[in-house]
Amino acid sequence: MKLYASTAVAALAALGLVACSAETEASPTAPAATTTPAPVETAEPTAAPAADVDAAAILEEVNAATYEVEKTHAFLFWDVSHGGLSTYTAKFKDWDATIEFDPADVTKSVVTASINPMSVETDHPSKAEEWHDELANDFFKAGEFPAITFQSTSIETTGPMTGEMTGDLTFLGVTKPVTLDVTFNGVGNKPWYGERDLIGFDATGTLMRSEFGLDKHIDNGIGDEVTIRISAEFLEKEPEAPAEEPAE
Repeated sequence: MKLYASTAVAALAALGLVACSAETEASPTAPAATTTPAPVETAEPTAAPAADVDAAAILEEVNAATYEVEKTHAFLFWDVSHGGLSTYTAKFKDWDATIEFDPADVTKSVVTASINPMSVETDHPSKAEEWHDELANDFFKAGEFPAITFQSTSIETTGPMTGEMTGDLTFLGVTKPVTLDVTFNGVGNKPWYGERDLIGFDATGTLMRSEFGLDKHIDNGIGDEVTIRISAEFLEKEPEAPAEEPAE
C-alpha cells in the first residue's frame, strides 16, 4: 500500500500565561496569605522541523516513471512591476509539462514544458478579451512564436526537499538559461488513479524580459524583471497497453 507523504514544516506554538490571584484580606494581627504559582507546562512540538524531514523515505514511495502535469491542479503565474506602484499579475491557462522523475537520484530527472502564449489571462475588469489578445499577439507575438518552451539541463539539490533546476527557456525565438528554485511537496495516491502516483512541486524564478527582446514599455516604468511562480501536481503516466499479437 502506498503511503501519503508531504513536506513537514515546523510549527511553533506561542504560549501565554495569565496569572490571576485572589486578594486575601489580611487581619491586623495575621500576615497576608501567599500563593505558590503553578508550574508552567511546556507544550511538545507538534511537527518535526523541515530539516528533519526524511526525504529518502518519502522518495522511496515514488515510482520512477514519466509524470505529466495534472491540469486541474496546475498554476503558472507571472508578475511584473507596474511603475513601482503595484505588482501586475497574470497567468497562462494552457501549458504542458513532463517530468522523467528518478526518485533514486532526483538530479537525473528531466523536465520539459511548453506554454501556449494565446492562453494569457489577467483580471482586466472591462476589456479582458481585447487586452488578452493584445498581450498574446503584440507582446508575445504568438502568431510568429506559437509556443514558449523550457528544457531542463541540470538539477541540484539544496535541501531535503528543495533544489535548483536550470534549463533553456525559448521565448520570442531567443533561448537563454533560466534557474528555478523548486520545492518537492510530496507524493500521494488517489483511489481513482489506481497504482499511479501523484507528485507535487512549487517553483519560482526570475528573468529579464529585455534579454529575450521584449522591451516594450520598460521606458514607461513597466518592470524588466519578471517573476515566475508555478504550483502543480504531476500524475504518473498510464502504462501503454501491450500490443495485441496478430491473429493467426
